[in-house]
Amino acid sequence: MTQPRAFNHNSQLIRKKSIPEHIIDGSIGIDSIEAFGSILKQFPNHPGLLRKYSDLLFRQDLLDLAAKSYGEASQLFIESGSLLQALVCKKLQWLIKPPPNKEIYQFLSVLDHAGFNDTPLKLLFDSLSAKEKLAIISSFVRVRQIAGKAIKKAGQRETDLYFVVSGTLKDSIFPSLETKQSVHRKADIYLATDDFFGNVYPFKKNHISTSDIETITQVELVKISKQKLIKLCRYYPNIERALVQLFQVLSEPEKITDSATMRQADRHQLPIKMVLEIPPVGNIKSPMLIEGYSSDISIGGICVVLNGKSKHVPDLLDDMLKDEDKNNVRIRFPGNTMELKVAGNIVWHHQIHFNGNKTLAVGIQFEDDTPKMRGMLFMFARSLGGHEGTVESY
Repeated sequence: MTQPRAFNHNSQLIRKKSIPEHIIDGSIGIDSIEAFGSILKQFPNHPGLLRKYSDLLFRQDLLDLAAKSYGEASQLFIESGSLLQALVCKKLQWLIKPPPNKEIYQFLSVLDHAGFNDTPLKLLFDSLSAKEKLAIISSFVRVRQIAGKAIKKAGQRETDLYFVVSGTLKDSIFPSLETKQSVHRKADIYLATDDFFGNVYPFKKNHISTSDIETITQVELVKISKQKLIKLCRYYPNIERALVQLFQVLSEPEKITDSATMRQADRHQLPIKMVLEIPPVGNIKSPMLIEGYSSDISIGGICVVLNGKSKHVPDLLDDMLKDEDKNNVRIRFPGNTMELKVAGNIVWHHQIHFNGNKTLAVGIQFEDDTPKMRGMLFMFARSLGGHEGTVESY
């Protein structure tokens, strides 16, 4: 019995990103700590997911747990080379539990010895002392916004410098308001994680925005005002020297455009289509087939977002989980010339909200976890990637 395609619109959206990315950008909402904990087990050591879990703990007033989780997420971001995200998590931890000075400078020392990716913020920080870095971090103001909202408009004064923590924004350029001439860059560019915008330097110029910047997804930014930067530069002249280097990047817009576009393309690869084959139960004499999508195949298992759902499926999965001998399924990866079937066991399932609709996410652990099977699975999945998508291993 094949499940009806009740969420055709959702299935198209599910194909565009991996499941952790949907959770991180807010298109999949999870309000249960237990449910989120189960998904974290499926994607261990994923800093972005742990950060979202920390936010959930904070919203539910579990402040001690949230502070600990923010600290762990910060460390994972450091290990992954993500400077801005590590700083934001650490600041959120400190806002809950103000640290002693010793802890602050220990953290800044860790930053000095970490291998961070080359980003605009790293360029700014490379030449700063510990006190100067702390002054910048302390001045950051968080901005969170849903999709479809304007961050700034053409014709407005440039008053803030922004760094993108997560999400995607569209920067649409307009002819110069002063000269009425075209600006030599692409009409539309996409700003993603670690990009920056806000033409506030040199300070003596009254900069006017020549573009609209609008959120494409849910976004998180940090900003620092022009007035605050002026004060910091008076107290720490070295910060102004670092800003000169940073704003030289803005004079090469094609580099920003190319890097942002490449990252954007990486984030919108299509995942693998698959079918869950549930063995006959009760009065049902034939296997039940349920379509789903996922690009999130790890070494030991897979997380699948279902394309459609009947009212009977959650109860059926509950019954399967209660009986360890009956929680086995087969995951079918349909290809153009052949089909791969992998046996697995359902270890969790949770209702999720996906762009306003309810559906199910199912965690499955593979039965055969031998190196040979892993190799076959990933080779087959990658062969599908050219047509249906790519596979990410965590």
